[in-house]
Amino acid sequence: MGTGPCRRQMEASLQELKSSQRMVPRAVHLPNCDRKGFYKRKQCKPSRGRKRGLCWCVDKYGMKLPGTDYLSGDLQCHLIPEGS
Repeated sequence: MGTGPCRRQMEASLQELKSSQRMVPRAVHLPNCDRKGFYKRKQCKPSRGRKRGLCWCVDKYGMKLPGTDYLSGDLQCHLIPEGS
């Protein structure tokens, strides 16, 4: 896997998890990365029980695309232009 910004964020989050005293710190987000280490278009928080986690769309650098928070259904980030 590459060493893009997503990969660096994931490694920092994993280090935070390792050093944490809690079992599962809720504030830690593990990003969804591509093979080159950049962010995949769709990012989601983990689900809790039967409640689906919030998803949103980002560009390859992890910058959130405005108006893309989505709780249910299947968010189609690949259909949203990066410049929106």
